[in-house]
Amino acid sequence: MVQEAVAQGKAKAPTIYDVAALAGVSHQTVSRYFNAKSGLKPGTLERVEKALSELHYTPNLAARSLRSRELYRVVVVVPEASLYFPARMLNGAAAMAHSAGYRVDVVAIEGSAEARAHQLGTLLTGEDIAGVLSFVPKPKASDSVVKASPVPLVVAGEYDNKMRARGSLADGAAAQKVVEHLASLGHKYFFHVAGPAAWPSARNRRAVYEETVDELGLVSLGGIAGDWTPASGYAAGRKIAALKEVTAVVAANDQMAIGVIRALHEHGRAVPADVSVFGWDDMAESSYLVPSLSTVHMDLEALGARSMSELVARIRGQQPSTEVLALAPMELVIRESTAPARA
Repeated sequence: MVQEAVAQGKAKAPTIYDVAALAGVSHQTVSRYFNAKSGLKPGTLERVEKALSELHYTPNLAARSLRSRELYRVVVVVPEASLYFPARMLNGAAAMAHSAGYRVDVVAIEGSAEARAHQLGTLLTGEDIAGVLSFVPKPKASDSVVKASPVPLVVAGEYDNKMRARGSLADGAAAQKVVEHLASLGHKYFFHVAGPAAWPSARNRRAVYEETVDELGLVSLGGIAGDWTPASGYAAGRKIAALKEVTAVVAANDQMAIGVIRALHEHGRAVPADVSVFGWDDMAESSYLVPSLSTVHMDLEALGARSMSELVARIRGQQPSTEVLALAPMELVIRESTAPARA
């Protein structure tokens, strides 16, 4: 009945009773889903989530808050505007929060350490916030406020205040897999387009690239540090095009790999017939390029979701996970931009 009414454009917003009817459970079970889904059986959980999705159900958080006196607003803290903001992590975190029945607000904090500490302290003393998830480090000056605040705080993402990845996000180990894969295709002469040296992730990827090339007895004909942008990759690609021996390029991110491919194309070097190009990050656009881009996949959505799940557990007074919030192992995604080395 609900679906028919929606089709006719006459339905009101679906209610918890509509969700229960479609899922074949009681409305109390749907209510328990929002309050403590861990207590539901897997089959019940799946039916409720399917019904929520089909009905596009959005909980009335204000009404729930008045009834239960619980708070349903969580804040995600991000740094000042940055080209490298972790949107995929935010998407994963927001999706998890919404599925748990929370509203998400995104707040940017910036300025000096003292200014950021003050802004975070203001959030943690707010009376209408259930919890805070921060994608940037907690300023040391805010330690006393954090300890005194009843508002749960989870710091995730391992970024610094300029969105430079650290920790598991900066792990360069996958560069070994990239070089080994290209070597298995017969490539011997390599070139690396690195990221800015100030970034731990760029330094780590370059170090592993150089170590692997050396260990396998391959030849690196050079390296250029870009700034993560397609323009810097394009500039590097123009220089690579003049090096006829190069058959494989390892770029530190997809954006620069795109610039490299464009420059090679303009200089008559076909990808991958003449030169194979490998990127890093697995951007959404990478699979739609011509040729589609081989790259390193990082499951940032899952990390964002796990971080938010940790916050929700703390909000609900549940035992927090002892598992370290770290990125899952990176995986190679092989597409059309890489092929066996030319004879």
